[in-house]
Amino acid sequence: MYEGIFDRVCDAIQESLGVAKERITLKARIIDDLGSDSLDLLDILFALEEKFGIKIKRGQIEAMARQGIPEGEFEKDGQVTELGAARLREVLPEVDQSRIVAGMPLATIPHLLTVETFCRLVAAKLAEKKGS
Repeated sequence: MYEGIFDRVCDAIQESLGVAKERITLKARIIDDLGSDSLDLLDILFALEEKFGIKIKRGQIEAMARQGIPEGEFEKDGQVTELGAARLREVLPEVDQSRIVAGMPLATIPHLLTVETFCRLVAAKLAEKKGS
């Protein structure tokens, strides 16, 4: 499915987190399952940029989810609205959908991210790069 991408994403994660390669599966959550913190996430993104020759903005996933939603309707008082949750479910189809609920704190969004999320993001960026 992510031919040529998954192995290099695994390498970036392994280099950043020092976890055993066997633990890195498509469904593994970067923070909750593999033990990443916010600095590690930045390190992983930087490594992916280097390995694939792409640019990934910090907060890219949340920015994609907010796209097309009027300001203030994605979240209210630091919590994701029903509209925001629905949009996150669209943007993160690989994530356990039951984890994406209205009222969840914005700070929990990074906890949703899986190895597959990074594979999909890289694949999209590579397609963008190829098309330009």
